[in-house]
Amino acid sequence: MSVYFNDLEALLTQIESATTYYQVLGIERGDDQEKIKASYQNLLSLLYPPYVVSRSIPSDVNSRVERAFTKTSQAFAALASFVRRSAYDRALLSIASKPPAVSAQRKLPQTQRPQPKAVAPITANSSSVADETYDLSIQGSPESGGEVYMEVERINIGSNRRRCERFKLTIPARISGYEKTGGKWSEMTETIDVSRTGARLRLRRRVRHGTVLFLTLPLPSKLRGHGYAEQSYNVYTLVRRVEHQKHGVCAIGVEFLGEHPPKGFLEKPWAIFRARRWGGQDRRRPNRIEHAETVRLEYFDENLNTIAKEQARTENVGHTGLRIVGTAAPTEFDFVRVTCPRLGFQSEAELRNRYMGKDGKERLCVKLLEREWPTRG
Repeated sequence: MSVYFNDLEALLTQIESATTYYQVLGIERGDDQEKIKASYQNLLSLLYPPYVVSRSIPSDVNSRVERAFTKTSQAFAALASFVRRSAYDRALLSIASKPPAVSAQRKLPQTQRPQPKAVAPITANSSSVADETYDLSIQGSPESGGEVYMEVERINIGSNRRRCERFKLTIPARISGYEKTGGKWSEMTETIDVSRTGARLRLRRRVRHGTVLFLTLPLPSKLRGHGYAEQSYNVYTLVRRVEHQKHGVCAIGVEFLGEHPPKGFLEKPWAIFRARRWGGQDRRRPNRIEHAETVRLEYFDENLNTIAKEQARTENVGHTGLRIVGTAAPTEFDFVRVTCPRLGFQSEAELRNRYMGKDGKERLCVKLLEREWPTRG
């Protein structure tokens, strides 16, 4: 442990005293992109060690780690892009060519320098109040005066069901959230793809649909809803999809909410939030029909051990998915087996959404994994 804290102190000192992005990452001007990425990942692994180690870090050191992460992410965002790196190198040459007196005169006072946007500290409420579900008004819409991203081609609704174009872009990200009993947690990860309204990321920690998470990443400015001039994009997000994958890793889809948390988050950051219904065209490819059918549900964990069983009914059905009403599913599960005795149907399914209706009944939206539902049955 003492070796780790010595290494961490040396790294924080290096980052705090650095005057260039190259010094922040501890690399040379001639290093290639692989070296830049490897250095960034090594720094992050030291700044954010495993939970057993991180919980021993004093609060004053944690505040230095947060500042170091912001500075490191800014450096990576500038150097990982060929265009930005070229512009940065030209700026360094320009500064180096000026006489010291001129440089000193042009140096801004600390109070006038642009500061990275900080997020107000949040303390998890430790009281034993039951989780609540909040109706969430989506924030972070572009301010009047023009669209945030004008280069995206207009979407052909017939061929693309998404509200905006999604880009395959792998960039490092830090995501944090709250547990009711465990308090705040953080995890370093990478994006799978991004868009103007959200992102898909890999995550080892289990999260639930409707959880609000805070995301920091060097997102291109043309995909942002705020903070266009800042190197790191800080945004509150809502978990809209959880896809369980192998080896304990999930792929989660999050929707950007904005730079401010939703109402109720500060009081209960672990609560479940629900976005307003999408008022546009139905984005499902297969059509759904209203149909009530009794089904049996069996819930499994990631090792396919049975957690619980119950009986419920479908509310609507499609070839590849169902909405089931009247459930009392476990708080956490990975898969569910859906069986309809009347139709002789059985298939494993994956949870895609979960919410409580206005009638007080829980609903599960599931994607069928093995067979298609016999809609003409």
